[in-house]
Amino acid sequence: MTSSNATSELHEILGERLEGGGTWAWAYADVSGNVEDPRRQAALRLRAVEESLREQGAGDDVVDLVAAEFEQEPGVPSPVARYVLVHDGSVVLSEVLPGHLHGPESVGVGAVPDLVPLVAHRPVDLPFLVVHAGKEGGAFRTYRLGHAPVAPAEQQVQGRNDTLHYAKAGTGWKQPHWQQHTEEIWKQNQSELASALDATVREVRPGLVVVAGDVTARELLVKSLSSETRGLVSVFPGDPRADTASKQAFVEHVEVALARVVATRRHDLEDLLRTHVGRGDNQAVTGIGSVVEALQQAQGSVVALDAVAIGDRTLLALGAAPWVATAPEQAGGVPVIGPVPAVCALVRAAVLTDAEIVLVNAASLPGGAAAAALLRWPVGPAVPA
Repeated sequence: MTSSNATSELHEILGERLEGGGTWAWAYADVSGNVEDPRRQAALRLRAVEESLREQGAGDDVVDLVAAEFEQEPGVPSPVARYVLVHDGSVVLSEVLPGHLHGPESVGVGAVPDLVPLVAHRPVDLPFLVVHAGKEGGAFRTYRLGHAPVAPAEQQVQGRNDTLHYAKAGTGWKQPHWQQHTEEIWKQNQSELASALDATVREVRPGLVVVAGDVTARELLVKSLSSETRGLVSVFPGDPRADTASKQAFVEHVEVALARVVATRRHDLEDLLRTHVGRGDNQAVTGIGSVVEALQQAQGSVVALDAVAIGDRTLLALGAAPWVATAPEQAGGVPVIGPVPAVCALVRAAVLTDAEIVLVNAASLPGGAAAAALLRWPVGPAVPA
Protein backbone atom coordinates (compact mmCIF):
# COMPACT_ATOMS: atom_id res chain seq x y z
CA MET A 1 0.00 0.00 0.00
CA THR A 2 1.66 3.19 -1.17
CA SER A 3 -1.23 5.65 -0.86
CA SER A 4 -1.63 8.04 2.02
CA ASN A 5 -4.68 9.58 3.58
CA ALA A 6 -5.74 12.22 6.07
CA THR A 7 -3.30 11.03 8.72
CA SER A 8 -0.30 12.33 6.76
CA GLU A 9 -1.93 15.72 6.37
CA LEU A 10 -2.99 15.78 10.01
CA HIS A 11 0.51 14.92 11.15
CA GLU A 12 1.83 18.03 9.40
CA ILE A 13 -0.89 20.29 10.80
CA LEU A 14 -1.47 18.90 14.28
CA GLY A 15 1.62 16.88 15.16
CA GLU A 16 3.08 19.14 17.87
CA ARG A 17 -0.33 19.98 19.33
CA LEU A 18 -1.35 16.32 19.50
CA GLU A 19 1.87 15.47 21.32
CA GLY A 20 1.09 17.82 24.19
CA GLY A 21 -1.85 18.25 26.47
CA GLY A 22 -4.38 21.03 26.49
CA THR A 23 -8.08 20.97 25.75
CA TRP A 24 -9.69 20.24 22.43
CA ALA A 25 -13.16 21.16 21.20
CA TRP A 26 -14.58 19.98 17.91
CA ALA A 27 -17.76 20.00 15.88
CA TYR A 28 -18.65 17.97 12.80
CA ALA A 29 -22.08 18.64 11.36
CA ASP A 30 -24.08 18.93 8.16
CA VAL A 31 -24.24 22.45 6.71
CA SER A 32 -26.13 21.70 3.50
CA GLY A 33 -28.37 24.43 2.17
CA ASN A 34 -30.59 22.26 -0.04
CA VAL A 35 -33.36 22.08 2.58
CA GLU A 36 -36.62 23.90 3.15
CA ASP A 37 -36.05 27.25 4.88
CA PRO A 38 -32.25 26.85 4.88
CA ARG A 39 -31.59 29.86 7.14
CA ARG A 40 -33.83 28.53 9.88
CA GLN A 41 -32.37 25.04 9.59
CA ALA A 42 -28.82 26.44 9.75
CA ALA A 43 -29.70 28.41 12.88
CA LEU A 44 -31.19 25.33 14.54
CA ARG A 45 -28.16 23.22 13.70
CA LEU A 46 -25.79 25.87 15.02
CA ARG A 47 -27.79 26.20 18.25
CA ALA A 48 -27.56 22.42 18.75
CA VAL A 49 -23.78 22.54 18.28
CA GLU A 50 -23.43 25.43 20.74
CA GLU A 51 -25.58 23.75 23.37
CA SER A 52 -23.69 20.49 23.05
CA LEU A 53 -20.34 22.23 23.46
CA ARG A 54 -21.53 24.11 26.57
CA GLU A 55 -22.97 20.93 28.10
CA GLN A 56 -19.53 19.34 27.74
CA GLY A 57 -17.76 22.21 29.46
CA ALA A 58 -16.67 24.50 26.63
CA GLY A 59 -16.35 28.17 27.57
CA ASP A 60 -18.15 30.96 25.75
CA ASP A 61 -14.97 31.96 23.91
CA VAL A 62 -14.58 28.47 22.44
CA VAL A 63 -18.27 28.24 21.56
CA ASP A 64 -18.05 31.60 19.80
CA LEU A 65 -15.01 30.47 17.81
CA VAL A 66 -16.76 27.34 16.58
CA ALA A 67 -19.98 29.24 15.85
CA ALA A 68 -18.13 31.85 13.78
CA GLU A 69 -16.74 29.11 11.53
CA PHE A 70 -20.14 27.45 11.10
CA GLU A 71 -21.73 30.78 10.21
CA GLN A 72 -19.51 31.11 7.13
CA GLU A 73 -20.91 30.00 3.79
CA PRO A 74 -19.32 26.69 2.76
CA GLY A 75 -18.86 27.93 -0.80
CA VAL A 76 -19.55 24.54 -2.41
CA PRO A 77 -22.78 22.89 -3.56
CA SER A 78 -24.84 20.80 -1.16
CA PRO A 79 -24.62 18.27 0.33
CA VAL A 80 -21.72 19.47 2.44
CA ALA A 81 -20.43 19.18 6.01
CA ARG A 82 -18.07 21.25 8.12
CA TYR A 83 -15.49 20.19 10.68
CA VAL A 84 -14.05 22.70 13.16
CA LEU A 85 -11.27 21.93 15.64
CA VAL A 86 -10.17 24.25 18.46
CA HIS A 87 -7.15 23.67 20.69
CA ASP A 88 -6.57 25.78 23.81
CA GLY A 89 -8.70 28.61 22.49
CA SER A 90 -7.34 28.70 18.91
CA VAL A 91 -8.96 27.41 15.75
CA VAL A 92 -6.51 24.94 14.24
CA LEU A 93 -8.78 23.40 11.59
CA SER A 94 -11.90 24.57 9.83
CA GLU A 95 -12.64 22.25 6.94
CA VAL A 96 -15.43 22.22 4.38
CA LEU A 97 -16.10 18.57 3.51
CA PRO A 98 -18.07 18.05 0.28
CA GLY A 99 -20.68 15.31 0.32
CA HIS A 100 -23.04 13.75 2.84
CA LEU A 101 -22.05 13.10 6.43
CA HIS A 102 -19.72 10.10 6.68
CA GLY A 103 -21.06 8.80 9.97
CA PRO A 104 -22.83 10.49 12.89
CA GLU A 105 -22.37 14.14 13.76
CA SER A 106 -19.67 14.65 16.37
CA VAL A 107 -19.48 17.52 18.86
CA GLY A 108 -17.21 17.26 21.86
CA VAL A 109 -14.67 18.58 24.33
CA GLY A 110 -11.77 16.52 25.63
CA ALA A 111 -8.10 15.77 26.00
CA VAL A 112 -7.95 14.03 22.60
CA PRO A 113 -9.96 15.18 19.57
CA ASP A 114 -12.22 13.08 17.39
CA LEU A 115 -10.44 13.09 14.02
CA VAL A 116 -12.45 10.21 12.55
CA PRO A 117 -14.72 12.47 10.42
CA LEU A 118 -11.69 13.84 8.56
CA VAL A 119 -10.35 10.34 7.93
CA ALA A 120 -13.80 9.24 6.74
CA HIS A 121 -14.08 12.07 4.21
CA ARG A 122 -10.46 11.69 3.10
CA PRO A 123 -9.86 7.92 3.12
CA VAL A 124 -7.01 8.32 0.62
CA ASP A 125 -5.07 11.26 -0.71
CA LEU A 126 -6.84 11.17 -4.07
CA PRO A 127 -6.44 14.01 -6.56
CA PHE A 128 -8.74 13.65 -9.56
CA LEU A 129 -9.36 15.56 -12.78
CA VAL A 130 -12.72 16.56 -14.24
CA VAL A 131 -12.58 17.26 -17.98
CA HIS A 132 -15.11 18.87 -20.31
CA ALA A 133 -14.32 18.18 -23.96
CA GLY A 134 -15.72 20.25 -26.81
CA LYS A 135 -14.90 20.36 -30.51
CA GLU A 136 -13.24 23.73 -30.00
CA GLY A 137 -10.97 22.41 -27.24
CA GLY A 138 -11.94 21.92 -23.65
CA ALA A 139 -11.27 22.61 -19.99
CA PHE A 140 -10.33 20.64 -16.91
CA ARG A 141 -9.89 21.17 -13.21
CA THR A 142 -8.03 19.35 -10.45
CA TYR A 143 -9.85 18.33 -7.27
CA ARG A 144 -8.93 16.35 -4.15
CA LEU A 145 -11.27 13.87 -2.56
CA GLY A 146 -12.83 15.31 0.58
CA HIS A 147 -11.52 18.82 -0.06
CA ALA A 148 -13.35 21.93 -1.21
CA PRO A 149 -12.14 23.17 -4.62
CA VAL A 150 -9.29 25.67 -4.43
CA ALA A 151 -7.52 27.93 -6.90
CA PRO A 152 -6.26 27.81 -9.55
CA ALA A 153 -9.45 27.77 -11.54
CA GLU A 154 -10.06 25.35 -14.39
CA GLN A 155 -7.48 25.22 -17.14
CA GLN A 156 -8.76 26.16 -20.59
CA VAL A 157 -7.39 24.70 -23.80
CA GLN A 158 -8.72 26.75 -26.71
CA GLY A 159 -8.12 25.21 -30.11
CA ARG A 160 -9.05 26.38 -33.58
CA ASN A 161 -12.71 27.19 -34.08
CA ASP A 162 -12.75 27.97 -37.77
CA THR A 163 -14.93 25.64 -39.85
CA LEU A 164 -15.87 23.67 -36.76
CA HIS A 165 -19.14 22.39 -38.21
CA TYR A 166 -19.79 20.24 -41.23
CA ALA A 167 -20.91 22.13 -44.32
CA LYS A 168 -24.58 21.81 -45.11
CA ALA A 169 -25.61 18.78 -47.10
CA GLY A 170 -24.82 19.08 -50.78
CA THR A 171 -23.31 17.30 -53.76
CA GLY A 172 -20.52 19.71 -54.65
CA TRP A 173 -16.99 18.40 -55.08
CA LYS A 174 -15.83 20.55 -52.10
CA GLN A 175 -18.12 18.76 -49.61
CA PRO A 176 -15.77 15.82 -48.70
CA HIS A 177 -12.84 18.20 -48.51
CA TRP A 178 -14.54 20.46 -45.96
CA GLN A 179 -15.75 17.52 -43.89
CA GLN A 180 -12.24 16.14 -43.72
CA HIS A 181 -10.87 19.59 -42.88
CA THR A 182 -13.36 19.97 -40.04
CA GLU A 183 -12.55 16.55 -38.60
CA GLU A 184 -8.84 17.36 -38.67
CA ILE A 185 -9.48 20.53 -36.67
CA TRP A 186 -11.43 18.51 -34.08
CA LYS A 187 -8.61 15.98 -33.81
CA GLN A 188 -6.01 18.73 -33.49
CA ASN A 189 -7.98 20.46 -30.74
CA GLN A 190 -8.41 17.26 -28.74
CA SER A 191 -4.75 16.40 -29.24
CA GLU A 192 -3.82 19.73 -27.64
CA LEU A 193 -6.22 19.08 -24.75
CA ALA A 194 -4.79 15.57 -24.35
CA SER A 195 -1.24 16.94 -24.17
CA ALA A 196 -2.25 19.35 -21.40
CA LEU A 197 -4.00 16.54 -19.51
CA ASP A 198 -1.06 14.17 -19.84
CA ALA A 199 1.26 16.84 -18.44
CA THR A 200 -1.06 17.43 -15.48
CA VAL A 201 -1.35 13.69 -14.81
CA ARG A 202 2.43 13.41 -14.65
CA GLU A 203 2.58 16.34 -12.22
CA VAL A 204 -0.43 15.68 -9.99
CA ARG A 205 -0.56 11.84 -10.12
CA PRO A 206 -4.38 11.64 -9.90
CA GLY A 207 -6.26 8.45 -9.23
CA LEU A 208 -9.11 9.27 -11.60
CA VAL A 209 -9.80 11.31 -14.73
CA VAL A 210 -13.48 11.90 -15.55
CA VAL A 211 -14.21 12.93 -19.14
CA ALA A 212 -17.50 14.50 -20.21
CA GLY A 213 -18.79 16.75 -22.98
CA ASP A 214 -19.48 16.44 -26.70
CA VAL A 215 -19.63 12.79 -27.78
CA THR A 216 -17.26 13.17 -30.75
CA ALA A 217 -14.83 15.30 -28.77
CA ARG A 218 -14.85 12.75 -25.94
CA GLU A 219 -13.97 9.92 -28.27
CA LEU A 220 -11.20 11.87 -29.99
CA LEU A 221 -9.78 13.01 -26.65
CA VAL A 222 -9.60 9.53 -25.13
CA LYS A 223 -7.86 8.20 -28.25
CA SER A 224 -5.28 11.01 -28.01
CA LEU A 225 -4.40 10.42 -24.35
CA SER A 226 -1.30 8.58 -23.24
CA SER A 227 -1.77 5.01 -22.06
CA GLU A 228 -1.08 6.14 -18.48
CA THR A 229 -3.85 8.76 -18.54
CA ARG A 230 -6.23 6.53 -20.48
CA GLY A 231 -5.96 3.93 -17.73
CA LEU A 232 -7.41 6.45 -15.27
CA VAL A 233 -10.33 7.58 -17.44
CA SER A 234 -14.00 7.22 -16.60
CA VAL A 235 -16.23 8.54 -19.39
CA PHE A 236 -19.56 10.20 -18.57
CA PRO A 237 -21.87 9.54 -21.55
CA GLY A 238 -23.24 13.05 -21.82
CA ASP A 239 -22.67 16.75 -21.42
CA PRO A 240 -23.24 18.04 -17.86
CA ARG A 241 -23.65 21.55 -19.25
CA ALA A 242 -26.68 20.56 -21.31
CA ASP A 243 -29.30 20.80 -18.55
CA THR A 244 -29.89 20.35 -14.83
CA ALA A 245 -30.67 16.64 -15.13
CA SER A 246 -27.41 16.03 -16.99
CA LYS A 247 -25.47 17.97 -14.38
CA GLN A 248 -26.96 15.92 -11.56
CA ALA A 249 -26.28 12.68 -13.42
CA PHE A 250 -22.68 13.80 -13.91
CA VAL A 251 -22.23 14.52 -10.19
CA GLU A 252 -23.54 11.04 -9.39
CA HIS A 253 -21.20 9.53 -11.99
CA VAL A 254 -18.19 11.21 -10.41
CA GLU A 255 -19.23 10.11 -6.92
CA VAL A 256 -19.63 6.50 -8.06
CA ALA A 257 -16.28 6.56 -9.88
CA LEU A 258 -14.52 7.93 -6.80
CA ALA A 259 -16.22 5.37 -4.57
CA ARG A 260 -14.94 2.59 -6.83
CA VAL A 261 -11.36 3.86 -6.60
CA VAL A 262 -11.58 4.06 -2.79
CA ALA A 263 -13.28 0.66 -2.55
CA THR A 264 -10.59 -0.93 -4.72
CA ARG A 265 -7.83 0.40 -2.49
CA ARG A 266 -9.69 -0.69 0.65
CA HIS A 267 -10.29 -4.17 -0.77
CA ASP A 268 -6.61 -4.43 -1.71
CA LEU A 269 -5.69 -3.71 1.91
CA GLU A 270 -8.20 -6.23 3.24
CA ASP A 271 -6.89 -8.89 0.86
CA LEU A 272 -3.31 -8.14 1.90
CA LEU A 273 -4.20 -8.43 5.58
CA ARG A 274 -5.97 -11.75 5.03
CA THR A 275 -3.01 -13.03 2.99
CA HIS A 276 -0.43 -12.17 5.66
CA VAL A 277 -2.54 -13.51 8.51
CA GLY A 278 -3.26 -16.68 6.53
CA ARG A 279 0.44 -17.23 5.89
CA GLY A 280 1.36 -16.48 9.46
CA ASP A 281 4.35 -14.49 8.24
CA ASN A 282 4.13 -11.93 11.08
CA GLN A 283 3.68 -9.05 8.65
CA ALA A 284 0.24 -8.21 10.07
CA VAL A 285 -1.56 -8.25 13.41
CA THR A 286 -5.22 -8.30 14.38
CA GLY A 287 -7.14 -7.18 17.44
CA ILE A 288 -7.05 -3.91 19.34
CA GLY A 289 -4.37 -5.05 21.80
CA SER A 290 -1.98 -6.14 19.05
CA VAL A 291 -2.60 -2.96 17.05
CA VAL A 292 -1.86 -0.88 20.16
CA GLU A 293 1.43 -2.74 20.62
CA ALA A 294 2.36 -2.09 16.99
CA LEU A 295 1.60 1.62 17.30
CA GLN A 296 3.60 1.83 20.52
CA GLN A 297 6.67 0.77 18.54
CA ALA A 298 5.79 2.91 15.49
CA GLN A 299 5.58 -0.43 13.73
CA GLY A 300 2.18 0.04 12.13
CA SER A 301 2.26 1.02 8.46
CA VAL A 302 -1.47 0.84 7.75
CA VAL A 303 -4.11 0.51 10.46
CA ALA A 304 -7.58 -0.73 9.54
CA LEU A 305 -10.35 -0.23 12.05
CA ASP A 306 -14.11 -0.37 12.38
CA ALA A 307 -15.28 2.48 14.62
CA VAL A 308 -18.68 0.85 15.13
CA ALA A 309 -17.19 -2.49 16.15
CA ILE A 310 -14.78 -0.81 18.57
CA GLY A 311 -17.77 0.88 20.15
CA ASP A 312 -17.47 2.53 23.56
CA ARG A 313 -14.18 0.91 24.52
CA THR A 314 -11.52 3.26 25.91
CA LEU A 315 -7.73 3.35 25.78
CA LEU A 316 -5.19 5.45 27.61
CA ALA A 317 -3.78 8.44 25.76
CA LEU A 318 -0.18 9.17 26.75
CA GLY A 319 1.64 12.50 26.85
CA ALA A 320 4.68 11.17 24.94
CA ALA A 321 5.76 8.10 22.99
CA PRO A 322 4.44 5.41 22.92
CA TRP A 323 1.30 7.64 22.82
CA VAL A 324 -1.30 4.95 23.61
CA ALA A 325 -1.73 2.09 26.08
CA THR A 326 -4.34 -0.44 27.11
CA ALA A 327 -3.36 -0.25 30.79
CA PRO A 328 -1.27 2.02 33.08
CA GLU A 329 1.58 -0.51 33.27
CA GLN A 330 2.08 -0.10 29.50
CA ALA A 331 2.83 3.61 29.89
CA GLY A 332 6.46 2.98 30.83
CA GLY A 333 6.66 6.04 33.05
CA VAL A 334 5.19 8.37 30.42
CA PRO A 335 2.52 10.80 31.72
CA VAL A 336 -1.00 9.47 31.21
CA ILE A 337 -3.38 12.03 29.72
CA GLY A 338 -6.34 9.84 30.61
CA PRO A 339 -8.83 7.33 29.24
CA VAL A 340 -10.35 8.40 25.92
CA PRO A 341 -12.53 6.68 23.31
CA ALA A 342 -10.43 3.92 21.76
CA VAL A 343 -11.07 5.10 18.20
CA CYS A 344 -9.77 8.58 19.04
CA ALA A 345 -6.72 7.15 20.80
CA LEU A 346 -5.87 4.86 17.88
CA VAL A 347 -6.24 7.62 15.27
CA ARG A 348 -4.11 9.98 17.37
CA ALA A 349 -1.38 7.36 17.75
CA ALA A 350 -1.52 6.63 14.02
CA VAL A 351 -1.13 10.31 13.18
CA LEU A 352 1.81 10.70 15.58
CA THR A 353 3.58 7.62 14.19
CA ASP A 354 2.74 8.47 10.56
CA ALA A 355 0.64 5.35 10.01
CA GLU A 356 -2.16 5.34 7.48
CA ILE A 357 -5.68 4.84 8.82
CA VAL A 358 -8.33 3.02 6.79
CA LEU A 359 -11.91 2.74 8.01
CA VAL A 360 -13.40 -0.67 7.21
CA ASN A 361 -16.15 -3.07 8.19
CA ALA A 362 -14.94 -5.56 10.77
CA ALA A 363 -16.55 -8.38 8.80
CA SER A 364 -13.93 -7.83 6.08
CA LEU A 365 -10.97 -8.20 8.47
CA PRO A 366 -9.37 -11.53 9.45
CA GLY A 367 -11.45 -13.16 12.16
CA GLY A 368 -13.88 -10.24 12.18
CA ALA A 369 -11.46 -8.22 14.29
CA ALA A 370 -12.34 -4.63 15.10
CA ALA A 371 -8.83 -3.52 14.15
CA ALA A 372 -5.83 -4.83 12.24
CA ALA A 373 -2.52 -3.48 10.99
CA LEU A 374 0.08 -4.06 8.31
CA LEU A 375 3.54 -3.79 9.82
CA ARG A 376 6.65 -1.95 8.72
CA TRP A 377 8.73 -4.91 9.87
CA PRO A 378 7.66 -8.36 11.03
CA VAL A 379 6.90 -9.16 14.63
CA GLY A 380 8.28 -12.23 16.36
CA PRO A 381 10.37 -15.02 14.86
CA ALA A 382 10.21 -15.66 11.13
CA VAL A 383 8.13 -18.61 10.01
CA PRO A 384 10.37 -21.42 8.67
CA ALA A 385 10.20 -21.83 4.91
